[in-house]
Amino acid sequence: MNNLEEKRSAMLSIIEDWRTSGKSKKEYCKAKGMNVATFYYWFSRSNESALATGNFIPIEKASRRSEIEVIYPNGVRLKVENELGLLSQLIHLY
Repeated sequence: MNNLEEKRSAMLSIIEDWRTSGKSKKEYCKAKGMNVATFYYWFSRSNESALATGNFIPIEKASRRSEIEVIYPNGVRLKVENELGLLSQLIHLY
């Protein structure tokens, strides 16, 4: 195992320890004498690796008709039927 892999493994272990500690991130870092910015960096990396594992959240098809409101950053609001293809196109438009 190379140095980067060892560091990554150690940091992921620290993040797992934080999750079970019940403390806020800042409290945990202070108690462990750890740099908060370093912790946040590795915390964000741990979330990226969780997403990269292929763990998807299933989207169930609605059994009844419902509307979803899409709000763009420029303030435009659209109410559309709950249809995944249409929603995907609207999201990618912006």
